[in-house]
This record gives sequence, structure tokens and C-alpha cells, in this order.
Amino acid sequence: MTLHIPLSPETEVRLRARASALGKDPAMLVLEAVEAITGGVNGGTAPNGPLSPEQWSAEWHAWAAGHKSVGHVVDDSRERIYAGRGE
Repeated sequence: MTLHIPLSPETEVRLRARASALGKDPAMLVLEAVEAITGGVNGGTAPNGPLSPEQWSAEWHAWAAGHKSVGHVVDDSRERIYAGRGE
């Protein structure tokens, strides 16, 4: 069966980044995801079992690359987070 799935430009960027980080073709990555959720691979669990540290890092970096930068410095200091709470 062939499916045509319209993706937003943002989703396409994230898909291509994740596939690239894993060294896979985007279509193969989507096929693995479909196999995993339909129980075709490992009964519905992750396609290849637990990820190695390198694979986990590549997936995390691909996920992060798919998000826009806020474009400014974010003050996430403890002082700022708890300001005005009586600490």
C-alpha cells in the first residue's frame, strides 16, 4: 500500500533531521514508526529495542534541531525563577 501524507514544513524539517541523525532515509524511519505502532516490530515496542548512548544522543539532537530558537537569552537562574516567593 502507498500512502500520501501531507506534512507541515516544520514536521518535514524535524523528520529529515531525525532521519539524518540516525543515518536513515526519512521514508524508512516513517515505515519503522508505523511498524512499531501497529505491532509489526517487537509487538509494538521500539523498533530496535533500547537505544545505545550514541543513538539516544543522535535522536535527542535531531529532536532539538527541529525546534525554533527563542532568539534571546532566557534568564533561568534560581533567583529569577523564585523571585517574589519569600525565599
